[in-house]
Amino acid sequence: MISPELLILRLVHILSGAFWLGAVLMMAGFVAPAVSAAGPAAGPVMKGLQQRKLPTVMATAATLTILSGLRLMWILSSGFSASWSGSAAGRVFGAAGGVAILAFLFGMLVARPATMRMGRLAASLADAVPAERGAIGEELARLRRRASTWNLLSATLLVLAASGMAVARYVG
Repeated sequence: MISPELLILRLVHILSGAFWLGAVLMMAGFVAPAVSAAGPAAGPVMKGLQQRKLPTVMATAATLTILSGLRLMWILSSGFSASWSGSAAGRVFGAAGGVAILAFLFGMLVARPATMRMGRLAASLADAVPAERGAIGEELARLRRRASTWNLLSATLLVLAASGMAVARYVG
């Protein structure tokens, strides 16, 4: 019989992971390009996403995914035993988890700060004097490129991590 802890951990891991992956794919593939194309008109959208706490919700989902995944691995591997960690499934689960953690770090340390700064700058653009608008626009463009690059990298890593998690128990 499966323990209640294991059931709860799997639910948290799968649901928060699905949200995290879906949100990153949506942002990288659709929202960021649309915001970029909208230029200064995107300011209210960025402000709205921040007011609705999307960055915080995404970070929370990512954290829950990682912590529940680590606990699941601890339980299923009997404390990260060498025999389980050395098995084909153990190696794939471990690699997929490592890739997800790397995506989290890229998102939190590079993409999120750039996105948060973009939101603040876009909100200030409407109140800026004409002489400042050019510099703010240039900074926004630089930040968009940076955030876009790192969001695409994070999205790619998360797809790889989810793929590894999906097939790990069937390898070897």
